[in-house]
Amino acid sequence: MQPAPVYSRRVVPSRTLPTPRFRYSPVVQAGPFVFVSGLVGLDASTGQLAAGGAYGQTTQVLRNLTALANEMGWSLTQLLVARVFCADAATAADVNRAWDECFADIEPPARTFVVVSALPLGAAVEIEFQFLLAELTHA
Repeated sequence: MQPAPVYSRRVVPSRTLPTPRFRYSPVVQAGPFVFVSGLVGLDASTGQLAAGGAYGQTTQVLRNLTALANEMGWSLTQLLVARVFCADAATAADVNRAWDECFADIEPPARTFVVVSALPLGAAVEIEFQFLLAELTHA
């Protein structure tokens, strides 16, 4: 039996993501896995939430994610899972519309959708992501 791999944790700096408002690491890599902290729909150029409610904010989150992936040389096809947190179940259709637009040409990742009572900065939506950057092999 082969021993389980041991991965070191590394914080990955990004020039494209909005500056965090709280103390956390936006992107952390451990071996072939990359974890992207929950992103709200902040416009990196203004630091403000995107206009347009849940649709506009979800679109901005996915733009920020795409910019991060481009900066790092990753592809959205390497996304394993997304966890969507929404402050109002009534806006699920708006979130899904933005999601479908982003993933129209590729298979989307696995996804969890959770309705919560409130999100940071009064956001309508927050989404966290996990990438797999390399294939895992078994002996």
